[in-house]
Formats: sequence, structure tokens, C-alpha cells
Amino acid sequence: MKHLKVMIKGFFVGIALIIPGLSGGTLAVYLGIYEQLLHAIGHVFTEFKRSMTFLIPLFVGIALSVIGLANLLGYLIDVNSLIVLLFFMGLVAGGIHDIARKATLEESHIQGASWIAAMVSFTLVILLVVFGKLDDQPGVAYIEITIWNVLLLVLLGMAASMTMIVPGVSGSALLIVLGYYTAIVTNVAGNVLDFDQFGYNVQVIIPFAIGAGIGIILFSKIIEQALKRYAQATYFAILGFILGSVIAIFFEIKDPTTGSTHDVQTAIHQNLGSFLGDNLGSLIAALVLFAVGFLISWQLTKLEFRQEDESTSV
Repeated sequence: MKHLKVMIKGFFVGIALIIPGLSGGTLAVYLGIYEQLLHAIGHVFTEFKRSMTFLIPLFVGIALSVIGLANLLGYLIDVNSLIVLLFFMGLVAGGIHDIARKATLEESHIQGASWIAAMVSFTLVILLVVFGKLDDQPGVAYIEITIWNVLLLVLLGMAASMTMIVPGVSGSALLIVLGYYTAIVTNVAGNVLDFDQFGYNVQVIIPFAIGAGIGIILFSKIIEQALKRYAQATYFAILGFILGSVIAIFFEIKDPTTGSTHDVQTAIHQNLGSFLGDNLGSLIAALVLFAVGFLISWQLTKLEFRQEDESTSV
């Protein structure tokens, strides 16, 4: 039962990995597995059995989510990204209060360094969004398998792996900025069971996964140490990333009437008033789903913190 629970949580983390603007690390925090994830990855060699008991069901859940939902979520975002992404914005926003509570749990006052950490991390996410919007290139759709491109895939995997370790930073958004979202997520992860291109998919997935594994181990050790030594500042940095990610998700909302797929549609922020006026039904549905996502996240984080409080009081 314990392994099934971890697998289900991994499934939700996997959803975040394929939604532009959403962070797998954010959901890991909200689902109460963030610090356990850091510890398991950072001590995978010294506590191998214990770490793998947690990591295997988690990554099985993530894999099932990515393989099973990449095409479905991609289709839903193509049809109406306002409704889909506002639900995920609600999920992100709903847990902010309890993350802030955890950030100030051990110290009665907020240090200046913590505010600086939050502002820096928030700014980094906004810059990621800005550079992504300034880049009008459609991105790479196909990666030629050469030695240099295999090395590039390893590096891309390392970069994307940060998003599982750093809450609020979206792996999908990062790949969009770098121009490889279509080539890796849409055309490979979304078609991993297409046996007509199985050989190509494997040649892309393996080096990318190797890079992701290396990056996760490195970054998890860094952040685990930061949480031990500078807990408040680290959690405030996480809050800055999460708040920035809410804005990042908003900028991924596009008008479905301007194109058949999300990647070619026009962002609604370019003509927000007109879009909302013409799509009141979608706006109402989106706000309802935002509230649903907010309440789900609010209850999940309250439940996890209640369990933590009970375990520490025993």
C-alpha cells in the first residue's frame, strides 16, 4: 500500500513534467515527498536499498504519467489551454500558504537573506519566461543522432532534471526556451510507443535520461545541504520559484481559435480583454477549475503538514 501511494504521487509529479510552466518539484513539495526525494537521490549509493524502495515506485508512476498522458494533455491544451492551465495554476497557488508556514516554522522572524533569496528566484523564473517569449523560433522538431547531439541530449537532461529538484522551475518551459520541447516531449515522449520510430526514440531517450540522472543526483545533494544549513532562505527561494511559476503558466495560455495546436496559437495576454469577452463560458469553467485545483492543493498540503506535526509530537 505504501508503494502504491508513492507511485500515485509520482504519477502527479509526472503530469507536471509535461505541462508547460508547471514544476515537478512544486508538486513534490505539495505531496509531501520533496525532502524524502532529495534524501533518497542524494544517498542512493550509501543507502541503496532504502533509496530504491522509494525511488522505483516513484519513477514508475512518473513514467506511466508521461507515457500515458503526454498525448492526451497535449490534445487538451491544444483544444483549450485556458481551462487546463488554470486548473494547474490553482494547484500551484493552493499550496503557497503552507509552504510559507514551513519556511517560517523554525524561526520566529524572517531574515533579510530569505527575502533576497525569494526575490532572486522569482526574478530568475520571470527572466526564463521573458527570454522564452522573446524567442520567436519554432524550435527543433527532430534531432540528428550524432556524437555531439548525444552529448547535447545529456546536457539537456541535466538541465531539465533541475526542475524536479527545484520547485517552481518548469522543465517543459525550460525546454521551450532552449528550443527542444517539440523534439523531446511532443515527438519522442508523446510517441514512445510508436514502434515505427522506436529506434530513434530510444536513441534520444537514453542519453537524455542519463543526463537527467546525473543532474538529479548532483542538484539533490546541493539543495539537501542548503535545507539543512539555510532552511528558511532555501524555502523562501522555493516560494519565489513557485510564485514565478504561476505567472509562467499564465503566459502559456493561448487562444485556440488562432491555430490547431498550442505551439502555433497566439498567447491571450496579447489581447486579453477581447479574448475574455469572447470566451466567457471558457472563463467561467476555467475559474471553477482553478478553485477546484486550489482546494485540492490546499487540502493536500494541510494533510501532509498535519501528518508531519503528529509524527514530530509522538
